[in-house]
Amino acid sequence: MIKTFLVTILAVFLFTGVVHAQESDLPNPGILPGHPLYFLKNWSENIRTVFTFSDEAKAERMLFLSEKRLAEANELSELGEVELAQETLSRYEEHLNAALARAQEAREKGQNMDDVLARVSEATLKHQDVLADVYERVPEQAQEAIGRAMEQGMRGHEEAMNAIESQQERERVMEDVREKMVEVEQKMQEIRDRGINIPEVEMPDMEDAMDRIPETPNVDVDEIVENLPNVPGNRP
Repeated sequence: MIKTFLVTILAVFLFTGVVHAQESDLPNPGILPGHPLYFLKNWSENIRTVFTFSDEAKAERMLFLSEKRLAEANELSELGEVELAQETLSRYEEHLNAALARAQEAREKGQNMDDVLARVSEATLKHQDVLADVYERVPEQAQEAIGRAMEQGMRGHEEAMNAIESQQERERVMEDVREKMVEVEQKMQEIRDRGINIPEVEMPDMEDAMDRIPETPNVDVDEIVENLPNVPGNRP
């Protein structure tokens, strides 16, 4: 009896994943909210999160879970499960905020979180593509919640971008997302052309972001050496 139950659970997880496979960069949504076994998915995710220890790994874990919720919401909107899609997007925002908070906390401890922040910045911009699809799909009364998720995603993109400490890394991320920004703006305009009043989501200004990159101070090594105390081994 127990063996049959476990096999059934495993089959549901495996075959649901195949059915809901996506073409986007999002993870496979798997079992969706509303499914009788969804609580097992939550339980499994929580256990994995508990056993994720470093700040960097926890931030990455929260980013992954935010993308999992977005994948679920996208699938739910396709199935017409609008209320469940809205609830799931709220959880998307929670996980995204948690990823940013964890990365910022680690930075304050002196840890280099540029890699994680870069991934958050790149991912959240790509999320706009999916959220625009969801916005277009749902009825008008549900669009406000989707618009909030879009705004939250762009705030996350900017916060992560601005928190990257390395000038070289920030420039790399900006170059990587430049083309995606154009694609997202074009997609939203196409949706407006179809008569859907999708909100204007302000894309970050690249030049302004570059202006906020702290300049590396010029260090005069000779001057430092000249001012060192006259100790044995020091230059006279």
